[in-house]
Amino acid sequence: QYGPSLAVADIDGNGLDHILVGTPYLQDETYFLQQSNGTFIAKKLFSYASKYDKIQEDMGPLIFDADNDGDNDIYLASGSSEFTEGYKGYQDRLFINDGKGNFTKDTTALPQNLVSKSCVKAVDYDKDGDLDLFVGGRVIPGKYPQSVSSFIFRNDSKNGKAKFTDVTASVAKGLLNVGLVCDAIWSDYDNDGWPDLILTGEWMPVTIFKNNHGSFQNVTATSGLAGELGWWNSITAGDFDNDGDIDYIAGNLGANSYYRVDKEYPAHIYAADFDQNGSYDAIPTLFLPAIDGSRKEFPAFGRDDMTKQMILMRGRFPKYRKYAMATIDFVLTPGMKKQAYTLTANNLQSCYINNLGNGKFELKPLPIQAQFAPLYGMVAEDVDGDGNLDVIINGNDFGTEVGTGRYDALNGLILKGDGKGNFKPLTIQQAGIYIPGDGKALVALRSANNRYLLAASQNKSTLKLFSAKSSSTVLSLLPNDLYAIITYKNGSKRRQEAYFGSSFLSQSANLIITNSNMQSIEVTNDKNQKRQLKW
Repeated sequence: QYGPSLAVADIDGNGLDHILVGTPYLQDETYFLQQSNGTFIAKKLFSYASKYDKIQEDMGPLIFDADNDGDNDIYLASGSSEFTEGYKGYQDRLFINDGKGNFTKDTTALPQNLVSKSCVKAVDYDKDGDLDLFVGGRVIPGKYPQSVSSFIFRNDSKNGKAKFTDVTASVAKGLLNVGLVCDAIWSDYDNDGWPDLILTGEWMPVTIFKNNHGSFQNVTATSGLAGELGWWNSITAGDFDNDGDIDYIAGNLGANSYYRVDKEYPAHIYAADFDQNGSYDAIPTLFLPAIDGSRKEFPAFGRDDMTKQMILMRGRFPKYRKYAMATIDFVLTPGMKKQAYTLTANNLQSCYINNLGNGKFELKPLPIQAQFAPLYGMVAEDVDGDGNLDVIINGNDFGTEVGTGRYDALNGLILKGDGKGNFKPLTIQQAGIYIPGDGKALVALRSANNRYLLAASQNKSTLKLFSAKSSSTVLSLLPNDLYAIITYKNGSKRRQEAYFGSSFLSQSANLIITNSNMQSIEVTNDKNQKRQLKW
């Protein structure tokens, strides 16, 4: 239950921000066209001959100019785990814009790739003037948690004809079997002018690939993040401590769950075809108090779930008491453990990642109110005009197994930043944000009357739209802008990057909310040209 995804951009060339909504299997994608009076009109992205022709589950969306003809096209990553490995509906799709918001499916532009995906993010990683793609591999259906490859698709479009080439093996070998990727962001963490790639995923660290002039090196081992293994769902970026480099917020499971882990007592997962019936068996574990008071590693699932997974366990554990006393070393024989694919998680708290410079980072848990449930869609913005970035958050997860229960304690959240990397949670009354459902994507856009808007998706519920109370001017960056340097009257400066895709299943418009504390805004584009914004 990870959708619906959201993406924002000008789709029909009227100069306004529109909202694309991803959809599940057998449902047409819809986008909401903003009108000059600020209202929205729903329109189908593409007319399928039959609803049964929509065989994909939409995951990450991306609105960008794929064929370099000056209008925005649409890429939809395909995912889910409900279909078998190699299912044809896992092929991603590219829809080409005629410049007026009418789309045609291009069936030849993308390489064939039947991996179940999570996200797609764009950047000109090789500086050749067009936007290339990172495509995140999420899961091998039926073989969780086996590692999955992610991909770099180079943009080789010519003469208005879109064409992408899979160059992963030549420029980013480290993405092969990198893990279970949930989200990613292109961000120049070291300010060397080349966009780097940062990944989040399950049973893995926040993973950093440095861009060495068009080829990628995994530098996680020296970053300070390698030992922080989590179920990292999402990532967003901003200069939260006003020191001129980009920091990050990484969403995780949170601390309000059965899985209370640390480096001494981590969670593990053991996976293999233990009962040799042709299907993968995955057994998560955690450390719990044993009968003698010590903490020992037990299966996280009860006997009923275990015997459904592996019938052989019924004979080994005919009584519940015997199973309740059994550590994982008793549940799995030495031979079974030896054959198992094993992964670890030792940090499940959502965190602020402080960029220390020189390729080093430091993790700091977010306030407890941000640990109530898993965090998904996030937006970094100075919502109160004090010169410091804040974080708006969407979250919860209603799609857990019955024995775990829903993660539903989050109602949306704003964390007020102090400009030093510290955050204070606002109440619902203070924030004006209330998202009580199964929250997923979160995007920012500008209204026709120049208001700052937020759109939040909820699985199996309504799309929520929030408008900022402030009447401050909202500025939109151009598609080829890379970053802005915002200088304040007190002399402080903040760096703000522009993104094609930021946070979980989300692509926001690249906006700057002006305020009276700002002195100047200098924007640099992909040709290294600089200009001053006026407001």
